[in-house]
Amino acid sequence: MSHILDSLDQQQRAAAECISGPVVIYAGAGTGKTRTITHRIAHAVASGAHDPSQSLAVTFTTRAAGELRNRLGSLGIPSVQVRTFHSAALRQLRFFYPKYFTAGLPQLVPSKIRYVSDAAGLARVKSTKETFRDIAAEIEWAKVNILSPEAYRTQAIASRRLISSEISIEDIAKVYEIYLTRMDEANVMDFEDVLLNMTALMENFPEVAAAVHKQYRHFTVDEFQDVSPVQFELLSQWLGERDDVCVVGDPAQTIYSFSGATSNYLSNFKKHFPRTLEFQLTHSYRSTEAVISLANQILAKDASSPVRLATTKGKGTKVTSTVYADDESEAQAAAAQIRELMNTGVAAREIAVLYRINSQSEILEAELGGLGIPVTLRGAERFFERPEVKLALLHLRAGMVGLATPTLVETVRDLLAVIGWKPNAPSAGRAEQEKWESLNTIVELAQDAQLRDAKATLADFVLLLDKRNEQEFAPSANAVTLATIHAAKGLEWDAVFVVGLSEGLLPISHAQTPADFAEERRLLYVAVTRARTYLRLSWAKSRHAGTKGTRAESTLLRDLDI
Repeated sequence: MSHILDSLDQQQRAAAECISGPVVIYAGAGTGKTRTITHRIAHAVASGAHDPSQSLAVTFTTRAAGELRNRLGSLGIPSVQVRTFHSAALRQLRFFYPKYFTAGLPQLVPSKIRYVSDAAGLARVKSTKETFRDIAAEIEWAKVNILSPEAYRTQAIASRRLISSEISIEDIAKVYEIYLTRMDEANVMDFEDVLLNMTALMENFPEVAAAVHKQYRHFTVDEFQDVSPVQFELLSQWLGERDDVCVVGDPAQTIYSFSGATSNYLSNFKKHFPRTLEFQLTHSYRSTEAVISLANQILAKDASSPVRLATTKGKGTKVTSTVYADDESEAQAAAAQIRELMNTGVAAREIAVLYRINSQSEILEAELGGLGIPVTLRGAERFFERPEVKLALLHLRAGMVGLATPTLVETVRDLLAVIGWKPNAPSAGRAEQEKWESLNTIVELAQDAQLRDAKATLADFVLLLDKRNEQEFAPSANAVTLATIHAAKGLEWDAVFVVGLSEGLLPISHAQTPADFAEERRLLYVAVTRARTYLRLSWAKSRHAGTKGTRAESTLLRDLDI
C-alpha cells in the first residue's frame, strides 16, 4: 500500500492520505492534481477504506475521464467508475426511468437547433442561423442554472446577459417556453435535461435516491471550479445526507462563467460541508521560475484563489512582453521565433500560439504557413474552412463579374454586407460576434491589400485569398498548435506565445463589469501557465501596416512587472 503514496510530494501525500470526506484540494496550475486524486482513490481502495464498486469519480470531459481511468488502471485499481457528469447521469436515467414511466426515456438529441428553430417560428421571433445558436446558448445557460422561462427573464436582466442585438431577453424567454413544450411533445431531451431529469427523479422518488445511495458511497469531483448549479444539485442528490466527497480545483482557472460554471461552490465548499478538511497544492511541476513569477503576479490580483505557486525547475528563459507596429509584424515575429525554436530542436508539437478570439488565427495561419511551419487548430476550423468565410468567398467571386464600387475596400464591404457584415461589431451574441469577426477579418485583409496597392482590384484580392488559403498547411502529427485560450485549458507546451494582448482583445471589449474583468484576468493566468519553459507575450498598436496605431496595451499587462 505504501508504494502508492511514495511518488507524491508532501502536499500531495497529505491530501491523498485523507481518505474520508469531505475534502477540498485547491490545486494550482501544474501542481499534479490528477496524480493526487488518483493516488488518493487508489490508496483508499488498497487500504480497504473504500469499496471500488461503490466509488464514483466525475469530471467534465471524456478526455479527462479517460485519463483518470487510465491512471487508476496503472495503479491496479481498474474497477472504480470514472465518468463525466452527463455520462453518469444518463447511465442512471436509463436504468431507473423505465421503472416509473411507461412512455420510455426521452431520446437524447445532439443539438437544440432544430427545436429552437421550430419554437422561434411558433413564437414569431425572427431569427437567423447565428441567432438560433445564441438562443440555444441562452437556453443552455438557463437550464444549467435551473431557471424556468419566467425566472430566466428576471435573472438574465439582473446578470446583464450579453445576447444578440437581433433578439431580446423577452424573445428568448418566449422561445424557451415553447422549446420546452416542443421537446415534451416529441419525447426528446437535450444534454442539460439529462442532469435535470436525474436530479428530479431522485427528488421525487425516494426509492431511486436510496438505490443510488446504496450503490455509491465515495465521490471524487475533478475541476470543481467549473461546476454549474445543476451539477452541484445532482451531486448533492447523489450524496444525500452523507459528505464523503473529495473535490479538487483552482478558482483562478474559472473561465467558463458565460456557460454557467461558477467557482462559488469550490470557494464556499466548507459552508456546504462544515467538516471539510482543506489542502493546497502549490508546487508547480510544469513551469520555470520566470513563468511562475508572472503567474503569481496575476494570482495576487485575484481574490478568489488562495494558491501561490512555487517551483524548483530553475529560472528558465526570461518572459518577454513586446509591442509591434501592427498585427502582421506581430505574427511575422512569432513565426520567425517559432522557426528559430524549431531549428534548435524544439518539436513543433511542443509550441503553441494562444489568442482570445478565433478570428485572430488567420494571420498566424498565413505567416506560419508562409515559412512552411505546419499548424493545427484546436477547438476551431481553419479560417478558410469556416462556413461564413466560404460563403464570403462565393460572394466575392460572384462580385468579380458585376459592377464594382470605386475602391477595393468599398467593393468588399458592399458584397459582404449582403451576408451580415456591418461596420461595427455586434455588442453581444456569441455566434453573431464570431461570424462578424470572420467577415471583418476579410474586410481588414482588403484594407491591407489596398494599402499595398491602391489600384488593387477585386480579382487581385480573390487571388490573394486563394494563395493564403493554399499556404496554410494541413494539420500534421507534429505541428504548432493555434488555439484560443479557452481551448488551451488543461494543456501545456514547452513554448507558448500569447498574442493580441491589447485593450479590447484581452480584456475583450464587452467585458464591462468587475466580474467580467476578473474572468479576463483568469484567462491570462490560464494562458501564462500553459508554458513550461518559454513564454512570449505581445500586442500590436495597429491592425494594418502603415496606419496610425490606435490600440493601447492591455490593462492586464500594465498591472504586471515583466
